[in-house]
Amino acid sequence: MRAMTSMDGRRSQSGEALVEFALILPILLVLSLGMLDFGRAFHAKSLVDQAAREGCRVAIVTKPLDQALIVERVEKVLEAGNMKPNSVTSNLDANRLVEVEVEITFKFITPGVFSLIGAKFDNTMELVGRAVMRSETGN
Repeated sequence: MRAMTSMDGRRSQSGEALVEFALILPILLVLSLGMLDFGRAFHAKSLVDQAAREGCRVAIVTKPLDQALIVERVEKVLEAGNMKPNSVTSNLDANRLVEVEVEITFKFITPGVFSLIGAKFDNTMELVGRAVMRSETGN
């Protein structure tokens, strides 16, 4: 049986292109969604770091160290990214250094990307932001 040929004698390649596209499409989708997820994770980490800095700034200008004000400021910053903190901790050491630590749970939207490479992954990641500043009020 002869292969189908066009008017000028060349073989038709429309079926080959469709098969190639069907093979490449899943790989492109996984890569695209993976880039989207890591971009979201990078943004979330940046926002958590900013929230820790803002909470630390509130802590160093208030006397005495007010945990409620710190948590309120951290929640206000994280609200911009539609996130809630799991925990906000602060402490003041003997050298008047205030440390604020903020933790959130980040959820990936592409659950199957990591299982493709055989990783045991529960689709979430803990992100922690820390900031340390010297107290201006001498708490």
